[in-house]
Amino acid sequence: MTAAEINAHHETEIEAPPSTVYELITNVALWPVIFRPTVHTRVLERSAEGDRFEIWATVSNGEVNTWRSRRAFDAAARRVSFRQDHDNPLFGLMGGGWTCAPLDGDRTRVVLEHRFNPPPDQADARDRIARELDHNGAQELEALRTVAALPGGVEPWLLTFDETIELAGSAKAAREFVWDAGRWPERLPHVNDLELIEKPGGVQDMTMGTRAPDGAVHTTRSIRVMLSDGSIVYKQTQPPKVLLGHSGRWEFRSDRSGASISSTHTFLLDPAGVAEVYGPDVTAHEAASRVRAALSANSRVTMEHASLYSASIGAAR
Repeated sequence: MTAAEINAHHETEIEAPPSTVYELITNVALWPVIFRPTVHTRVLERSAEGDRFEIWATVSNGEVNTWRSRRAFDAAARRVSFRQDHDNPLFGLMGGGWTCAPLDGDRTRVVLEHRFNPPPDQADARDRIARELDHNGAQELEALRTVAALPGGVEPWLLTFDETIELAGSAKAAREFVWDAGRWPERLPHVNDLELIEKPGGVQDMTMGTRAPDGAVHTTRSIRVMLSDGSIVYKQTQPPKVLLGHSGRWEFRSDRSGASISSTHTFLLDPAGVAEVYGPDVTAHEAASRVRAALSANSRVTMEHASLYSASIGAAR
């Protein structure tokens, strides 16, 4: 350890075996629906020995920070070590590791360690970084404790699905429609109200009231990010009561045969929320079908209106 290096240590006990916890930690694609700070991840490389990925995550002031990390997997020891590819403007140069140690009764002690060199030009960096790590570390360990202990494992409560429609106009115009969410209340029949805050770096903070078929209005809050490839990713920071997590992606494609828009959803059900909203006898499969139907209906309406908008823009030009 260098003189400037600082260590941070967090740990918890989880009512699940080490193999279950280790799998959740190594499967970074699921982090947006498991960990509250994680908005989006993109796997760049992956093998049995480790991976390299890009992550977008919120910090305590609500801003979205992004960085790339490399990880090494030790499946026998149930340990994952990580280090960032480059200095992060918020944290400096950071590395660390996760360890999943077995306990009696098929339980696990999870240890999360960080080591970092604060940015040299920031006098308050040490205390600020320590606060951020305490904030995010506590949230991540609490999420692991909840998700690893889901009845029957994660799989019954998790679903990913996608849908695609052909566009009547250009992919560019459809992207404009989806990104300009501030006008959705006047453009989309299921959107009752919407508050949109634009942030630096192609980030939006969106609070939306959605009208259900029975007339009830459900409020959700999401962070959305415009990626360099033109796709729009989002994560609900305030999901409906039946969900532990929900993330998604809008993609826009164009080639010689035409243009299309795709919507992808990944959600993780909350057993307690499912029992409260749908009733104690509703199974995970039935609850997932209901949530999928509701999300699909709203996505298809949005895509259809984006298609009509793209056609009108093309005709106007």
